[in-house]
Formats: sequence, C-alpha cells, structure tokens
Amino acid sequence: MSNPIAPRHLEVYGHFRQNLGPRHMAAGLRLQFHYDQIPGIHFKATLSEEYREAITKGLKDGMSVRFPDFPETGSVWITEASEHPVDSSPWAFYLAARCVIEQAYALTQLKDHQSLTQASND
Repeated sequence: MSNPIAPRHLEVYGHFRQNLGPRHMAAGLRLQFHYDQIPGIHFKATLSEEYREAITKGLKDGMSVRFPDFPETGSVWITEASEHPVDSSPWAFYLAARCVIEQAYALTQLKDHQSLTQASND
C-alpha cells in the first residue's frame, strides 16, 4: 500500500466511551486539519490544562503512526470537546484524540481508493 495521504481541509468528530462497570470513561473531540493557517496544534475549545496535555500527546502519537509525513506547515485545530463531569479523564481524552486520528486516516485512505478507482475507470 502507498504512503498514507495526509488529511487536507478535513473535519472529523469522534467520541470515545467505555463501560467500567458502575460508571463510564468518556470524551469527544472535533478536529479540523488545515494547510493555510498557523502551523501546530491549536485549541478553540475550552478545556483544562490536564486535558489539553492528554489531547496533544494523543494527537502527536497518532499522527506519528498514521501521518508521519504530515507537513510542518500543517495545523490541527481542536474546535469542540465533549466533556463529562464524572466520566471524562486525561486518559479518556488521550484515547479520543487517537480515535479521531484513526478516523481521519480511514477517511483519507477511502478518498485515496476512490481517486484510484475513478482514474482506472477513465
């Protein structure tokens, strides 16, 4: 398979929820990927610092696996965060960040497959 295609001007929302017996662990994120804005990871959503650190680590870990060639000039914006007063935790937000990167990866691979299919049909 070819190298993964970096997400371009893509918006993805993911929600992570796991049953832990008497309670749950949960968090959700909406991300936007851009190439024409300030490079780096940016937060538009209001979150505590401990959640920001977990999200940033989850995004960096996921990007290094799925999009190792993501350009340094690219940006990732966290535009929404779904937080629960009891069920959210840094670990839940780390997993939600990894989940959203996996969704972006799946979508870019489908888009790559679609463009290859269209080219072979022409």
